[in-house]
Amino acid sequence: MKNFLLIDGFAMMFRSYYAVRFAPQHEGKNINAVYGCATTIMQALEQFKPEKVLVAFDAPEKTFRHELDPEYKAQRTAAPDEFIAQIDLVKELIEAFNIPLFIHPGFEADDIIGTLATQATDYKSYILSGDLDFLQLVNDRITLARFNGKGPELFDAQATEAKLGIPPNQVIDYKAMCGDSSDNYKGIPGLGPKGAVKLLKDFNNIEGIYANLGQLPAAQKAKFEEHRDYLMHCQHLAKIEQNVPLDFTPQTIPNYEFDSDSLEYFFRTVGFNSLLNRMQNLNHKSDQDIFPEQENESKNDDSNQQLNLF
Repeated sequence: MKNFLLIDGFAMMFRSYYAVRFAPQHEGKNINAVYGCATTIMQALEQFKPEKVLVAFDAPEKTFRHELDPEYKAQRTAAPDEFIAQIDLVKELIEAFNIPLFIHPGFEADDIIGTLATQATDYKSYILSGDLDFLQLVNDRITLARFNGKGPELFDAQATEAKLGIPPNQVIDYKAMCGDSSDNYKGIPGLGPKGAVKLLKDFNNIEGIYANLGQLPAAQKAKFEEHRDYLMHCQHLAKIEQNVPLDFTPQTIPNYEFDSDSLEYFFRTVGFNSLLNRMQNLNHKSDQDIFPEQENESKNDDSNQQLNLF
């Protein structure tokens, strides 16, 4: 089974922006997120050797979740101006890698990735993101590759259960009950992860909990009764859409072909000279990882460790 690599674009950018502590410059502007994305993509290509690759970004418009709940993500502060200023250049980088970039109005990158990973029944899909929401998609074909230190932290079903205490098919209900502060929904008041895990172990899912309310302590039973409609609402917000009406499928996405000329031109234009040797190894990489340490960026003490951004 060949590999399909699906990259969460903004997750990669935010990780890069905050992980790359030195400040490469282009035309007088900081482009640390661009540098971090370049090294992350190279490592992912080296690691997974995918037959197909794509990057998905969130649409700038409000999504269907905002229609369900106007307060969805309303508490989030705007991204720093320095981050926003790098978005277009990151998209140019992705184009230089010859990787297709997808955005769909009304949906988040999660939904595009969820739809394609689910449809790609002939592939082993690796979702590159730091977002644990993707654990709900994990199965024998879909793995979350999470940014973590010097190598990708891979989450299959066993690792998901070790992390959360539940299997992937319970993640949506787990999130709905616990709430998600980053997405601005609260779940069942006072119910934490341990309590949610116990309930799911005892009753399998939210429907099972409501079918057995009489077995819950009186105070907990009252909360579930009071917040039933809201809990169903949270369940909808927590679920990654797997049926985005895309005009392409995994099968129609072209097989990945690395374009060294376009990437070399981009790296030279923005001054990423220390990445040129590593770039040349993408098509003929040995079994051992190669992390060149040279030229401008690698002279900085912090830059060497930035070559691994997972």
